[in-house]
Amino acid sequence: MARVARATGLPRMLAALIALALITGAIYMVKPAKADIHKLTGTLIFHRYSDYKSWDATMWSLDLKSGSFNQINKNWTTVISPINAHVSSDGQYLTLMGSAAGLPKIDSKAQYDWDVFVSHWDGTKWADPINLTGPNGKRDEDPKFSPDGKTIVYKEDGVLATVARTGGAKTYLSTGEPESSMPYFRTNGTDILFERQGKIYLKTAGGDKLMDPGTGGISSYYPIGIDEERFLFTRVQDSHHDGIRWGYYDGRLSQDLFFNNATWDSSDSYPYKDAKDFIFLVSGDVNIPKGGYNLVIADLHNKKVVNIDDIYGNINSHQQELGPAWTPFTYSK
Repeated sequence: MARVARATGLPRMLAALIALALITGAIYMVKPAKADIHKLTGTLIFHRYSDYKSWDATMWSLDLKSGSFNQINKNWTTVISPINAHVSSDGQYLTLMGSAAGLPKIDSKAQYDWDVFVSHWDGTKWADPINLTGPNGKRDEDPKFSPDGKTIVYKEDGVLATVARTGGAKTYLSTGEPESSMPYFRTNGTDILFERQGKIYLKTAGGDKLMDPGTGGISSYYPIGIDEERFLFTRVQDSHHDGIRWGYYDGRLSQDLFFNNATWDSSDSYPYKDAKDFIFLVSGDVNIPKGGYNLVIADLHNKKVVNIDDIYGNINSHQQELGPAWTPFTYSK
């Protein structure tokens, strides 16, 4: 039902919002007040879909300086439902997961197969992605570039693997071990963060090291490396709503970020630059008047969260916005 703001109902609405802000710690800014947040640069890439199993995902790029907003996969012919993008350190390549276009049908139903793809920036557009892993009848998911951009780490049916950006033979890193997922290279280019059985581990030459989840919570996933000291990850809290935490390689207890709460989910974090000023994330914040999950920006200095629409217009939709990834490069025409 459409919401209509009438003069007689406005004080009541404001009172409700104020009460909700008091409950949630007044972390949400309806309009951004800090000038620096208007000076963001680079490009934010993310996907949206109606549902994970709907195979209707589209991929989008937002130029944070100009506000240019474009659908990346609009003219792609090799892949459907692209999600979970990650940009190489030189800004020239984009890896993602999706299904190869044109797969045969089985029993009159479309046969889809998650694979890892790579797309090259040709100077005017992201070119049709090349399939690096299939179709092979397996679930090839969660691709992320190494710091030098030459290698992609991903999972294949729960086994961590790497493949060169140019394709070729795969190297399997966790054969015979429990199911592992969501790998992300540490900035040293050799160690790999990953999730296993609801815990975050670091794969090193000396073995797998369990990262301390801190106090409270149920399970952890989606680690994102930041620097040689810290990483971000998502933690299912005792309330069963997701929250985001700082993790530390040196064994210190992880720490909650200020916006976590027991009312809605906060997940899919990704740093702006070195994550000292801002973090992009996905929020189920009920203050945002659009359905499902939406993109927001956490202002770490002012301890406020800003709806990305309040800066750039209609970026969020009534579908689910997920998987933000930032790069310092721009791709506007």
